[in-house]
Amino acid sequence: MTPTEALADSIMTFEGWKQGSRSWRNRNPGNLRPFKSGQEDDGDGYRVFASLAEGWQALLDDLNSKFGGSHGLTPTSPLIDLFNVYAPAGDANNPSAYTTFVCTRCSSILGRTITPTTTLEDYLGKVSPDVA
Repeated sequence: MTPTEALADSIMTFEGWKQGSRSWRNRNPGNLRPFKSGQEDDGDGYRVFASLAEGWQALLDDLNSKFGGSHGLTPTSPLIDLFNVYAPAGDANNPSAYTTFVCTRCSSILGRTITPTTTLEDYLGKVSPDVA
């Protein structure tokens, strides 16, 4: 499992993926919201996908977009910054608790220590271009 897949799997678990849940009904494992017009939603502001595979790919794409610099994130941004964007407190989330859960789960999946201060580049296993 890649680091991005481990992160997506952990998000899916934190978001409550189980039969009958919003994420399950919408085939939206990340409880993603529409980001452009024309994207189907459930009336409560969460995207609806035709299949779990489509929802899973949308979650991976969303994460890769954030890793690539959307929302002001950089390779040296810590994971807590990612979750301040992904699950902001302004949407009645607890980014700190979310990050701690995901870090614990990803540490188990990947077999290495991941903390809220782990940078995106360290999490993804990439070396910054200016590191010798």
